[in-house]
Amino acid sequence: MYGDKILRGGKLYYDMPIGILCLSSLFPKPRGHIRNPLTFNFPTVTRVVEDIDIPRLLFNPSADLIEPFIAAARQLEEDGVQAITGSCGFMARFQSVLAQELHIPVFMSSLIQLPMLRIIHGDSVRIGILTASKSALTEAHFENAHTKMDSVYIQGMEGNPEFWETIIEGRRNDFNVEKLRMEIVETALSFSHAEDLDAIVLECTDLSAFSHDIQKETGLPVYDINSLVEYVHYAVCRKRYGV
Repeated sequence: MYGDKILRGGKLYYDMPIGILCLSSLFPKPRGHIRNPLTFNFPTVTRVVEDIDIPRLLFNPSADLIEPFIAAARQLEEDGVQAITGSCGFMARFQSVLAQELHIPVFMSSLIQLPMLRIIHGDSVRIGILTASKSALTEAHFENAHTKMDSVYIQGMEGNPEFWETIIEGRRNDFNVEKLRMEIVETALSFSHAEDLDAIVLECTDLSAFSHDIQKETGLPVYDINSLVEYVHYAVCRKRYGV
């Protein structure tokens, strides 16, 4: 009367392809942001790493920061997610350690796409990194992405008050979306012209909601954490082709 198909339990999540390790922040996460559940056409779950905010990760990256990330990532894996990413590109510094600690795919930063982009575009490609803070981005981040820092061009969002006061300094939780859009797009456009870029990588996940605007104005391929999430989701949740 009954078949013998058994559904295995014991997990918190089922059919949950992507778990996202997040920093503590309260500014808006519009559609297109990795922490907005409507950004992707598949489910994601977020896990805030308590007591670690953007300024601490960017400007005070002490060695003890890694332990809370390891604990949160292990818990997400135990809970049933199929791959783990991060909500800030500066989590690149944890890529190697977390990938070793877990048994599922780990991709902590958009920067880890850099070796593949050089293969796709060729060794002579001029890749620009648009980052939240140029001063906070170090060789260690690029080492964890298996790339030399001096092989790319880097532009930070320093000097843009709407971005800096809300997203970096956390002075207020609200931002003017059109002012923010203008700051981001104008910075990207000026950067692309100044360095004669062939492609742009958005280090900062807070830029991704404006990736369409950046591409429209620069005419360049734009890679970010969202493009990487889509890629990994495709790997861990293959569709049935009907053959």
